[in-house]
Amino acid sequence: RTFACQVEGCGKVFKRSEHLKRHIRSIHTNDKPFECPYQDCQKRFSRSDNLNQHIRIH
Repeated sequence: RTFACQVEGCGKVFKRSEHLKRHIRSIHTNDKPFECPYQDCQKRFSRSDNLNQHIRIH
């Protein structure tokens, strides 16, 4: 079974539903649920791996 992006003109297909959800969140929406935990940092990310990479700079 595959999971296809339904956004018009995209056509990306994924083998896992969570990869499709990640794609939609990071490419087609501005949803950024992953927030930097450092108090004075307001950065937010659409992907947890991007947040983890960012945290290394603190």
